[in-house]
Amino acid sequence: MILRSVLLMIFSTMHMQAQTPTVSYKLGMSKPWTHLFEVEVVFDHLPSGDPSLELILPAWRTGRYLVFDFAGGVVEFSATDGEGKLLSWSKVDKSRWKIETMGSRKVIARYTVFANEFQLRTRGLNDEHGFVDGTSVFMYAQAYRSLPITLTVVPFGTWHVTTGLDAVKDKRFRFTAPNYDHLVDCPLEIGNQREYAFEVEGKPHVLSLFGKANWEIETVLRDISTIIKTNKNFWGDLPYERFVFLLHSTLSGRGATEHFNSIVLGITPFGFKDAERYKRLLAHLSHEIFHTWNVKRLRPRGMDPYDFTAENYYRELWIAEGATEYYEDILLVRSGLKTTAEYLKAISMVVKTDRQRPGNRVQSLTECSFDAWVKFWRRTQQSYNFETDYYDKGKYVSLILDFEIRNRTGNTHCMDDLMRTMYHRYPLGSGGYTVDDFQNAGEELAGGSLEQFFNDFVHGTVPLPWERFLNYAGLDLTVVDTIQKPWLGIVSSDAGEKTTITRVVAGSCGYDAGLNIGDEVLALDGFRVRTSDLQKRIEEMNAGDKVKLTVFRDDGLREFEVTLRHEEIPSYKITRVENPSPLQKSIYESWLDTQWEDAKE
Repeated sequence: MILRSVLLMIFSTMHMQAQTPTVSYKLGMSKPWTHLFEVEVVFDHLPSGDPSLELILPAWRTGRYLVFDFAGGVVEFSATDGEGKLLSWSKVDKSRWKIETMGSRKVIARYTVFANEFQLRTRGLNDEHGFVDGTSVFMYAQAYRSLPITLTVVPFGTWHVTTGLDAVKDKRFRFTAPNYDHLVDCPLEIGNQREYAFEVEGKPHVLSLFGKANWEIETVLRDISTIIKTNKNFWGDLPYERFVFLLHSTLSGRGATEHFNSIVLGITPFGFKDAERYKRLLAHLSHEIFHTWNVKRLRPRGMDPYDFTAENYYRELWIAEGATEYYEDILLVRSGLKTTAEYLKAISMVVKTDRQRPGNRVQSLTECSFDAWVKFWRRTQQSYNFETDYYDKGKYVSLILDFEIRNRTGNTHCMDDLMRTMYHRYPLGSGGYTVDDFQNAGEELAGGSLEQFFNDFVHGTVPLPWERFLNYAGLDLTVVDTIQKPWLGIVSSDAGEKTTITRVVAGSCGYDAGLNIGDEVLALDGFRVRTSDLQKRIEEMNAGDKVKLTVFRDDGLREFEVTLRHEEIPSYKITRVENPSPLQKSIYESWLDTQWEDAKE
């Protein structure tokens, strides 16, 4: 009887396991020059009573808060049962396909995806390589989104695959993911890319390069390793078993996106020998690596879990992105990859940037975060004047919040502690955090209310009192300009033979005269002018002088008279106070991980 009971339990368990639905994908690219990926998704052991199966292609990708048109690239959709019999299907809406299963327990959907968007880091395929952000290619069924997944890639020719997905042992080009969300957060590079394996803190890392680069690979790997170690020391762990860097080196290469255990980064082939461009590359890497914790694990409530079908609204992007922007620079300084002098000079420049942007006095950080899907990535001519920037302004507020906590607590607590507290308190899958949660954790560390701070600088538009907060670290902010110079209040750029206005600052003389973004500048007072000499010629004049700017607008010749005024916001410099208090010295040293005496002006 006992043996019979045991056998019944075993058979029952095996039967239940056999009935558990499974999900598997296959990705092909038989003719890459056509830019078409061939996708197959198989749902097996489905419940027999379900009359239909709805497949969804996400409307956006992680890391970019903007609805894309992924569904527009889907062609040749079809569905069959396990015997190969065609199943009828229909479109429910732009991104949903409803398949009539006819009671079949196995459904196979096949479709092709047009992919030629490398610069958007979504999906791309040509005769040189392929790239896949899974959100733009792989459909899912909401009911089975949490199931384990198998992916088989069929590369073209001799191509191979680089990805953060786990490889199946002894099964080349077969990978697994614990669920759909993990699958689509591990992008794939498919081609003849070069791979460089290296180890950091006992864990394997891979640097993959498509294209050419004039780098010294040992230097690049050393600097990346330094950034990773600095982040590990900051957070206390490396929350992955393996990490992949996917670099696309093209002449138009730019931008980067964070993923669960990987980063996609656009670079230019000849930027590694240029010191400034290489520093910008390190800044990108620092930013995206920090995201491995802040955003990929520690998430705002609106993105834990993701809703791939529509906009995900949250008021915390100034923390998710702005705080990351802040630590991008700070951790480079602490790691020795950026000097304190370089960093302080950068801060002095952003003070002017902050005070000059009219939108900072119109839109709050929480409003900007919430409107990211509506406004930030759909910029208009007046965005600069009526909107703030949750990246830049979020960075500034993170900096002064750091100083506020340090000053209040005698430098026993800081923004570092706040970020680590949030990381441990709101792990991935907990439902995420809100601005109020962030404020409450900050108040615990600060030992008192931060309500006024948040009302003024987070929920409000009170100008940042830079002088006061910088002084907490023994820093003086002083004006550089001794003589005020006239200013048009516009920014222009050159492309070929055209000089085009790209920004007109609200309240400036150019704004009041009627100049618009998009105007093609032809001449200043009858003489041709380019971006390189426009401001120089203006600076030779005086406030009150009248100048004539000739432009093309909508192919029509226009002339505008501008009465020059002084630039209202001066340039600044930051210096250290001569006799710092013990607290000022302590804050400065722990903030930048340096010694006061070692600092150079």
